[in-house]
Amino acid sequence: MSKQEFLQRLRETLTGEVPGDVMEENIRYYDEYISSQVNSGAGGEEDIIASIGDPRLIAKTIMEATESVSASGANTYYESYSEPGQGRYENREDFNHRMHYFDLSKWYWKLLGVVVLLLFFFLTATILTGIFTLVMPVFGPLILVLFIVWFIRGMRR
Repeated sequence: MSKQEFLQRLRETLTGEVPGDVMEENIRYYDEYISSQVNSGAGGEEDIIASIGDPRLIAKTIMEATESVSASGANTYYESYSEPGQGRYENREDFNHRMHYFDLSKWYWKLLGVVVLLLFFFLTATILTGIFTLVMPVFGPLILVLFIVWFIRGMRR
């Protein structure tokens, strides 16, 4: 398999599974790694790619590492899978990532939730009272007629 085929399969497998910056970082890494190994005389392109492994398995490992990092928090250490054959531990803060997440346990998110809930109940009450106000002119006389009919039937018995 050529380097371009390897990188293309890796890109196809990672697309939609990990953030774009993570995908591009790994594509760039493997591109540079394969080129540097070929230039240093470690072997031919196919040999180096064979020693790295299947790009789909590498993509699966990258996806799992990305999931575990995002699930465990931003300041965790994890085993880096970017260097084939070497498991080194890196601090998540060392990377220049722009990961955005919402921590809903903060007080202002809780306050926002309470305000949204109150607005929802206020809106619901407003709609119901508006409907009641529109229907009352019709139901008032209807209830009066039903009361008179009930009263007249009660007197006949």
